[in-house]
Amino acid sequence: MRTPVTRMLLSLLSTVLIISILSACNDSTNKPGQHTSTPFYTLTGGSTCVELGSHPQRPYTNVQVSHDSYLAHSEPMLVEDPHNPLHLVGGSKFFTVPAHYRFQIGYYASFDGGCTWSDGGVLPGFAKNETTSDISFAFGTHNEVYAAVLYNFKGESGIAVSTSTDGGKTFGLPVSVFDDKTGNVFSDKPWIAVDQTRGRYSGSIYVVWSYDHNGNCGYGNNCSEELAFSRSTDRGKSFSPVRLVEGSAPFCTNPTTGRPAHSTKCDAAQGIIPVVEPDGTIVLSFPYIDLMSGSIPTRILVTTSPDAGNTWTSPVLVATIHDIAGHFPHEKYRNLSLPAFACDPKTGQLYLTWADKGKKDADILFTTSKDHGQTWSAPIRVNDDPMQDGANQFQPQMAVSPDGVVSVAFFDTRLDPQHRLIDVYLTQSINKGASFLKNVRVTTQSWDPAVGAPIDEYGQQFIGDYQGLAADDHFVHPFWNDTRTGRQENFTAAVAGARPKRILR
Repeated sequence: MRTPVTRMLLSLLSTVLIISILSACNDSTNKPGQHTSTPFYTLTGGSTCVELGSHPQRPYTNVQVSHDSYLAHSEPMLVEDPHNPLHLVGGSKFFTVPAHYRFQIGYYASFDGGCTWSDGGVLPGFAKNETTSDISFAFGTHNEVYAAVLYNFKGESGIAVSTSTDGGKTFGLPVSVFDDKTGNVFSDKPWIAVDQTRGRYSGSIYVVWSYDHNGNCGYGNNCSEELAFSRSTDRGKSFSPVRLVEGSAPFCTNPTTGRPAHSTKCDAAQGIIPVVEPDGTIVLSFPYIDLMSGSIPTRILVTTSPDAGNTWTSPVLVATIHDIAGHFPHEKYRNLSLPAFACDPKTGQLYLTWADKGKKDADILFTTSKDHGQTWSAPIRVNDDPMQDGANQFQPQMAVSPDGVVSVAFFDTRLDPQHRLIDVYLTQSINKGASFLKNVRVTTQSWDPAVGAPIDEYGQQFIGDYQGLAADDHFVHPFWNDTRTGRQENFTAAVAGARPKRILR
């Protein structure tokens, strides 16, 4: 008979063994292609949607995350604890007055695999009527949770990072990354990443965003939208002065008001996403957009830094895309071709996906790079509905699990003959992005984007510009907003992950 001490030691050893096989995006300790069939959810606390040894089948349980009094929610983002797959933290816009596009950022946490959630309310430290928006999350090397947002209030605009030391149950007061009180600079779409390698820059926090200035060029754009970068080396207590790192390239020639005729500066960056490769290299992807007429196709670019942001390479052209031009036919909600970006946690292979508006409808396209973003594969189509059937696939989000399986979730109108009602679909690649498995429907009910939609400052319906996604070796967690309840609420699901294709040696 085992003594209580023996049982405790065995329990601790089991937990250590499980944690040792988990990794974040930049842990390179295991060999690619390896996989264990050991049941994954042996950590105490997993609830019914992620039971031990259980792989749920369709229809997947759709868990409503938001249960508050706010009138709408959109642009949900999600992060998973790299050392505990049952621990998830999410957030989104919480709308107070949807008709006047008034909102702040709120947050949630789950400790049972996304089956139940606590609601933390709005992030503290901001004025009641202050706008906070565009949340992104990252876990730190000491299990902190960092949340980056933009803020805008009475002509003052900036970026701030809040820190949670209790797993996302509560957040502390925001720390300023950048602040402009002149009204001349608007900071947009921040994204945060943490170096979790064991290298020289381990624990560094990186924040990137669009630094918009030089006046109004129409279409909601400034005449210069540069790529801003800042880092923290003291666990989010302070941040370095902003650096503008978009660089120059011969293909960056889009004209804007006041731009020198022969300029090749890539200062039309919007929707920048950072990843940290296993060797500590920072890679930024960003759309280079037409700031004026909207008629010049968007180019997706990447730039890299091997030294924590001290130096940067010249931007590399990944792809030229066919933009979703604001709206789909007969729809009133706005839409953008913002890409999603991720890296393989063991090999550093890079993946990019985006919505591409073809001749008749929008598809999800995908490309990959095996050489730190210097060259990219020919784009392939991810969605598997018939070509040019009129269905639109858009707002992709992507995550790569520790075992290298690539997951892409997206909005999809294929089930509605009129192509108005929206569902969430998911597909996965088990061969490093060479091909994708059959698309699976995640939502149990199609939803109407017009129901309860906030109205933005340009009179457009708003369902958000992007959704969230997290993945581990056994489950994928799409995180989206829909209107099945009669207003925009946040939902999630635990979808069984595909197994990686074995690499023969």
